[in-house]
Amino acid sequence: MIARSVKRLFWLWLIFLIVLNVIPIGNDANQSLSRNKIFQIRLDYFTHALMILCFAWIWLLGKIHQVSWFKHYEAFKYSLIIIYAGVILELLQILVPWRSYNPVDMAYNIMGAGLAAVIVLSS
Repeated sequence: MIARSVKRLFWLWLIFLIVLNVIPIGNDANQSLSRNKIFQIRLDYFTHALMILCFAWIWLLGKIHQVSWFKHYEAFKYSLIIIYAGVILELLQILVPWRSYNPVDMAYNIMGAGLAAVIVLSS
């Protein structure tokens, strides 16, 4: 039962990120995130990395509850999904006329995915 809930959490988080990357966000919200900084990094870039990093937390929650994600090479496959998600989420914005692709956003997605993959592979 818990294993199924953790897997649902993974899919809900992925769907949430897809929707977040496709729906238009008001200029006020975008400018606020662009102007504010945390650790000298623009807040919008930091949130890109953090959103992808959440997949590692879902993985760890799954490990606590002994979730079996795949039959073989589960950490490797899960890591690949995280990395692909980081890339595809930003590339999706090329297809949506009211959003714009940003290579720096992509870089932070990949940094978050890379850190998540390190966590997943080392757990």
